[in-house]
Amino acid sequence: MPGLKRLLVVVTALLAGCTGCALQQSRGTYRLSEINSQYFLLSPDAGTSQGDHQRLRIPRSRESSKRAPAMDCSIKGPWFSFYPAPGNERDWIAETPSAAAWERSSGAIDMKDQWQSFESALYQLQQRQCFASPDEYFSARQRIAASLSAPAPDTLFYRYAYGPGGYVDLAPGMQLRIERDFFSSHSSGQPRPADYQGTTITNYEIAGSAESGTTLKFLGMEKKSTALTTLGSTSSDARLATQFAAAPRLRLFLLNLVVSENAKNPAILIGASTTEDLNEATQAIESDPGISCTSLLRWQVTCALFDGLVTVSPMLEVVVNGKPTYIPIGSRLSFIIPRVTNSQQATLMRTLRVERRFQGRLVAIKIAPNSDELSQLLLFGGDRVSWSRTVEVKK
Repeated sequence: MPGLKRLLVVVTALLAGCTGCALQQSRGTYRLSEINSQYFLLSPDAGTSQGDHQRLRIPRSRESSKRAPAMDCSIKGPWFSFYPAPGNERDWIAETPSAAAWERSSGAIDMKDQWQSFESALYQLQQRQCFASPDEYFSARQRIAASLSAPAPDTLFYRYAYGPGGYVDLAPGMQLRIERDFFSSHSSGQPRPADYQGTTITNYEIAGSAESGTTLKFLGMEKKSTALTTLGSTSSDARLATQFAAAPRLRLFLLNLVVSENAKNPAILIGASTTEDLNEATQAIESDPGISCTSLLRWQVTCALFDGLVTVSPMLEVVVNGKPTYIPIGSRLSFIIPRVTNSQQATLMRTLRVERRFQGRLVAIKIAPNSDELSQLLLFGGDRVSWSRTVEVKK
C-alpha cells in the first residue's frame, strides 16, 4: 500500500505539471482552444496526436487495396502525408500537423501553401487510379480536411478554399445570392441615387454531393421595385442553372477591389467537369484578375462574369434553435447570438450549444462562454446552434 500511495502522488504531480494540457480533449468533440495567444479549433482527431502530427486511419475499398503493390500510392511531405497502412491492406494512413506544431511553425511555414500542394498530390493519386473511384478520392479528401486542428481564423480555407485566393468552392448545402442594382444613368461615374430604378435578388440552391458533383437549382428572383416589371426570368442571372448544368465543380471568385489601379474586378463563377480543369483556370484568373470569360474558354470551363452593380454572396445554411437560416460565408458565432437583457445573458451562455457534422454525425463544439471565443468560431454549413427558449431577445 505505501508503494501504491507513492505512485499516486507521482502521477498526480505529473498531471498537475503537464505542458500542452490545452490540447487534451475528449474524443468525439471539437474544441476551441487558445495556444500561446492564438486560437485553434481542435478536431475530434486531436487525441491521435503523436509529436508533431495527428495520424488517422481511413478505410480503403477492396478494389484500391489490390492496386497498392503494383504502384506507388504514397505522399510523403513534411506536414501532410498519405499512404497505405503498412502491413494492412484495409486502411489508408493520413498524417496532418498537430495544433502545437502548427503554432510553432506560424510565420515560418505557409501552411495554406503546404495544404494546396498536398491536395494537388492527392488528386494525382486519383489520376493514377490509386483510388477505386472518384467517390473514394473525395471521401478521403473530406475526411482529412475534417480532421485538421487548424488556426480558428483559417478553418473556412480548408473546408471551402475560402481565403487568400479570393474564391470559394461552392458545396452542397449552400445558397448563391445575386443582388443586382439598376440605375437609369449610363455614365462611368458614380451612379446618382435619383437614378435608382430597383434591385433584383436571385437565389440558387447548391445541390448534389462532393463526390458526384454540385448543381445549381434556381429558386427564384425577387424584384424590389415596380420599375423593373419588364425584367423577367430571361435575365442572365436567372439562367445560371442551365448554363452550368454540365459543370459539376463550381468555384466563385469574389468581387475584388484593385486599390493600385482604383479598379473593381467583378465576381466570376467558373465551372468544370474535373478539378484539374478548375485549378488550371484558377491559375489563369489569379495571374490576370481582369481576365474575360472568352479568354478562359481554352481551359475547358464554363464562365459567368457578374459585371455592373452586383454583389454575389455564397450563403451557408445553419440551424438556429431548430430553424434553418442562411448566413454569409465568413460569419462567426457571435453574428447569430441575439442581443438579450442583462438578466438573460447568463442563461444564454449556460445553455448555448453548438454542433458540427463529423463522420456522418453531429458532435459538440466545446467553447468557453465568453465574447472572445464567440467571436473566434467561424460557422460551417450544417452547423446547429441552440440556446434556451426562455431567453428573451431584445427588440
